[in-house]
Amino acid sequence: MMKTRTKWIAGAALGAMLLAGSALAESKWNLFINDQPFASSYLGIKQDNGNVLVPVDKLAEAFHGKATIDLAKHEVRVALPESTMQSHQVTRLEDALLATTPKEALDTWVKGIQTRNGALQYAVFSPELRKKTQVEFSDNYWVTGGSSPHMTELEKLEVKQVNDTTTQYTFDYNLVASNWHGMGKAVVTVQKMKTDRNEGWFITRVQMKDPGDTGITIGVEQL
Repeated sequence: MMKTRTKWIAGAALGAMLLAGSALAESKWNLFINDQPFASSYLGIKQDNGNVLVPVDKLAEAFHGKATIDLAKHEVRVALPESTMQSHQVTRLEDALLATTPKEALDTWVKGIQTRNGALQYAVFSPELRKKTQVEFSDNYWVTGGSSPHMTELEKLEVKQVNDTTTQYTFDYNLVASNWHGMGKAVVTVQKMKTDRNEGWFITRVQMKDPGDTGITIGVEQL
């Protein structure tokens, strides 16, 4: 789904360490959060023994939160906005949807198409496919498809084992609308890979004979 702000706090960018205290000395470093720059003179970023240090109180403010520092107890308490807590929830939901088999990844994507749930489709996309589709999913408020027609049962499912880590599924699918029935065709490629969080099976490519026959279908190529 969306880039989580928590990845910044964890230090995915630059392996940052969080320091309690006020702004440090002037430095040439600059921090970008969701591509927005925060001046080093304000955050007081500096490098020390291979670590990039940022005052936790200033960093919390950059996330529109607040840090409380208790020197006597050696405690730092950071309160972040609700959106940050929701990102934790989204991440945990994506972990629960991790596909342990290629068929499980396919089934999750199909369910996302059938229920017009863009977040469900995105959850089983590979990191590269996510980069290509995240903006479009967000612009559509994570809702895909349309009123009709919609995808129902799959037929003529064929499985091709490309190699030990890649499986390709070819299938027809039923299209149903009021007083109308049709058929579509798709090829979905699933690959086993390790991401920055876990290892599982992720969809790397989706091809459909008619990419628009189920309405808004994001991340799909012409077959």
